[in-house]
Amino acid sequence: MDFSDLIIKALGLQDVVIEKFEQVTDELKLIVFVRQSRETCRCHHCDSPILFVHEWKERRIKGPPLGAFLFVEIILLQLRGICHICNDRVRSSSIPFVHPFFQNMTLALCELAGRLMEEMPCGAVARWLNLNSKTLWDLDQYRMKSMKPLMKLPEKIDLSKMSADEVHFRTMPKIDSITKPEIKFVTNLVCFKEGKVLANSPGRDARSLATCLKTLSPEQRASIKTFAVDMHEPFLLAIRKLCPNAQICVDRFHLAERVNAAFDELRKAEFKKARDSEDLFQQKMLAPHRRFVLVEKEKKLKKEDVKMLDRLKEINKNILNGMILVEHFHRMLDKTDTIEFKKSLMLWYRLVREAGITAFRKLASLIRKYRNYIEAYINSKLTTAKSEGLNNKIKVLRRSGYGYTNQESYLNKILQRCGYLNSRFINTNTWFWRLPKNLA
Repeated sequence: MDFSDLIIKALGLQDVVIEKFEQVTDELKLIVFVRQSRETCRCHHCDSPILFVHEWKERRIKGPPLGAFLFVEIILLQLRGICHICNDRVRSSSIPFVHPFFQNMTLALCELAGRLMEEMPCGAVARWLNLNSKTLWDLDQYRMKSMKPLMKLPEKIDLSKMSADEVHFRTMPKIDSITKPEIKFVTNLVCFKEGKVLANSPGRDARSLATCLKTLSPEQRASIKTFAVDMHEPFLLAIRKLCPNAQICVDRFHLAERVNAAFDELRKAEFKKARDSEDLFQQKMLAPHRRFVLVEKEKKLKKEDVKMLDRLKEINKNILNGMILVEHFHRMLDKTDTIEFKKSLMLWYRLVREAGITAFRKLASLIRKYRNYIEAYINSKLTTAKSEGLNNKIKVLRRSGYGYTNQESYLNKILQRCGYLNSRFINTNTWFWRLPKNLA
């Protein structure tokens, strides 16, 4: 293989001969003049050999970067000749290295841009490759739809620990001043060991999670041992129905969120009382911007804050009881043994009854309802941390795309960035030179 053949291969070209080069060094641009090989030209309509030359038609095609040349333009002389199979009509010869749906780009450039868009926004790739951003968006959609039937889970994937959570998709505009705006969600099924989204579905009900779980085989669903979710009843129904061997764990993060919400409800009630009685000190301490100071551990507080908190505890018994309940609740979740957890939970129930705080009584009834699932968390310590981390990544993806309105595109993009719908897990190496027959 000589140097010209290597350049032809590097640019993703086939059955052509390089005639000359032109370099525009200041613009980092390379212009390559090539001509189709006469012997290999075939009719684009019937794929039969073209016998007679009618003319050589000039076409300008964008190619992939080559070394220091970021912009490569290929000026191709395409054969047009008479095809006897097509009733002696003049036909253009086929060009196998040009994308069938993006005629001004080579397959190599399309695949390179597609792989870059797996990690970067379309606009950023368009600026880097000097291409149209709308064209690249269409290319990204085409590529994801083409790759989706090829997506498979790794053979030795460990599905023993799973989690599921919803992420915000978009808020629909209000129809009128009376109705509330509709909020749409997407449910993601996450493998804890791999930290990848296996499947997703629109909505956040039982059907949404069931749709995700049904992408797994019955054997794979039976291999799930522990499943971490929040206290969303539709998710629990879907898991109990489709995952017979799964032990459901209520996530600690959502439990902590509930206990902090109960304390914040108490703080609001006490702040209102202080405002009615014109107690300036309590108004200052119970103000909304200090709500996190009240539930923070003393080790992380300043000495001034600790002194003021001690004074507040002496004045307001309800706040003191609420702080004790919050601290005891977190210590209870730190237990590693189920027996010790049950003892600590019984003590917490008694403290709630003695405190007589309405918000914590409501929380206590909720804890009783999901007690078995909380005990499963104590045994396994499985959380939805991987799901929450992926949710943050998805939110960044949505912001970098300036929001999504196409639901199918959003679902595919999540699988591309956070799952297995990308070239790292689907072999598309041959797409640099030739598309599969079902796509071409």
